[in-house]
Amino acid sequence: MVKGGKRGGRVRDKWRDKHWIIVKSPSAFGGGSLNYIPITDNDLAKGRVIENTMFDILKQDATQHQTKVFLQIDKIVDGTATTIFKGHEYAKEFLRSLIRRGSSMITHIHDYVTIDGYTFRVIAIALSQRRLNSSQKHEIRKITHKTLQDKIAKLPVDEFVQEATMGKMGADLLAVAKKIAPLRHMGIRKTKLIATPESRALSEAKPIEKPVSSSAEQSIERP
Repeated sequence: MVKGGKRGGRVRDKWRDKHWIIVKSPSAFGGGSLNYIPITDNDLAKGRVIENTMFDILKQDATQHQTKVFLQIDKIVDGTATTIFKGHEYAKEFLRSLIRRGSSMITHIHDYVTIDGYTFRVIAIALSQRRLNSSQKHEIRKITHKTLQDKIAKLPVDEFVQEATMGKMGADLLAVAKKIAPLRHMGIRKTKLIATPESRALSEAKPIEKPVSSSAEQSIERP
């Protein structure tokens, strides 16, 4: 056996196996072209989550860099991928800039269902001008839950996505919560898609029960 021999063969160039696709934004954001990404296989790319900012999507205001948006590839047809809204969150730098000494941060977390059956986990935050007592915090959480429950149950998913990411939902919460205590910020810090109508239908479907044969029944009854 010859020792120290060199291994033969060429190194496979993985990039030669890839092709590029255009990623579209969800219908809530207009469905325009958003990203241009390389993939190896269409089926493997389905379900892939792509991170953007609100500025990448809307290109309106520099402050939109403060919000991250997560989109999931749903279908790929003729080199174009459609996506669904998977969730959003405040950028860490923005969240840190909101926190100040001598004030309180109130967090409310709950799952809500849109009128068309999409379940989202919603995290709302409120930041006060000064420290709040436990009673005030409780009342803010209580009014936040009632406002979100009443509002989201009447919204289709596209309107929910727009209001949660573009600030309207936070502004509505601030309008009612500031009656309890002076607040300097209130908004939807994070959302996460938990279930769609399709996934819920699959999870709720009962398995088909197979009939037990008479011979099997007899064997079960034997001591």
